[in-house]
Amino acid sequence: MSNAMIESATRFSKASYDTMKELYAINTKLVEQLVEQQFALTALSVEYTTSQFKLVADAKGYKDILSGETTITSDFNSKIQGIARNTMDIMNESKDEVSSWMERSAKEAEKSFTEATKSIPMPKVA
Repeated sequence: MSNAMIESATRFSKASYDTMKELYAINTKLVEQLVEQQFALTALSVEYTTSQFKLVADAKGYKDILSGETTITSDFNSKIQGIARNTMDIMNESKDEVSSWMERSAKEAEKSFTEATKSIPMPKVA
């Protein structure tokens, strides 16, 4: 095995490793952001339940409960929609990052293969 082939294989391996590290970073960021959204949803659920208990404890009659429940539910729904929008934004951003990563990776792979084929001596066909 010639030095040129070893150097070519080393460059290809390093480029592959760097590319996979980049994908790992994208995925890690995505998971962290989705976990944050899950925590926000869980906190909202606790807040909603607490608000309902407080409403029932403080209400003077069923009319107070109905009007309070309408207010609580309206607030809850708007916050849920905000979390859903944030989650959708996160997913779209991640999709764009992965698409960009794929394009760069394909170009880098093509470049690496082209360089590798230049350093490998090809047998002459008679």
